[in-house]
Amino acid sequence: MEILTIVLAGLLGIGSSGGIILDRIAQGEISSQVISVEQQAVRIDNQPNYDAALGKLARIRIASRGIRIKPGIRIASFDLETDPLAVKLAKIKLSNIDRLRESLAAPAAGAVKVVFTQKDLNQALQSTEIQAQLQNTLNRLIASKAGSTNISYQLSDVQLELRPQNRLQISFKLSRPRPSLPLTTSSIGTSEAKNPSRELAISLRLTLKVIDGERVRLLDPQGTVNGRPMSSRLLNGFATGISDRLNLNTLSADGILARILQLEINEDNLQLISFVRLETKMP
Repeated sequence: MEILTIVLAGLLGIGSSGGIILDRIAQGEISSQVISVEQQAVRIDNQPNYDAALGKLARIRIASRGIRIKPGIRIASFDLETDPLAVKLAKIKLSNIDRLRESLAAPAAGAVKVVFTQKDLNQALQSTEIQAQLQNTLNRLIASKAGSTNISYQLSDVQLELRPQNRLQISFKLSRPRPSLPLTTSSIGTSEAKNPSRELAISLRLTLKVIDGERVRLLDPQGTVNGRPMSSRLLNGFATGISDRLNLNTLSADGILARILQLEINEDNLQLISFVRLETKMP
């Protein structure tokens, strides 16, 4: 169960809470990680205009389409509309989240809309960076639970399918190498000789529901392992474990208040609309 939990938690983190964006911002890497933007429009509203020279802006609106963050990672659209802003122009720094907070003369707030297509999400899951993160996390978890680094599973063939009414399906394979055995006349031609690894083909289906704008809860979990139904006890256990991880209150340590206003999944894309407030910070 723990293996499935950590794998799915990593996958859902990409889309369900805009995780890839929040991670980049928190690490101060968003500007350096953006490879290209297909379309972008920026509008700054200010009356009177001279307020901008004082660091006061009535509203900023940004609309971006086709944002590529590292090879294989793409966001279909990103829209931001802020409330009035007040910044310290002489001290403004955007290198990371702490420097940005230090640049604020007052808390900053706004609404963010992010859209991922199914193709975007599956391309991200195939990227070297995402696969390495999932595999490394999986290896650490197995080692900590088993008390040994000799037990390992290889994660592969991760695929995500978006469905109507906030449902999705995730399929992946876990394989564990078989112990090396000397070839004998009796083993030649057997399944062990032909199939050197033990493989689990796992398919999971579930519904995402937003609770109080703070958490994403997984409902109605269903799944199979090698075509056989998984027990409801196992599924409900790992669904609860993952739901506990998908909590936006964890961002408060970085001075970020985030609330999900809308989460919508259909056959074409995953759409997330959130309210975000960034607190000030003393240098």
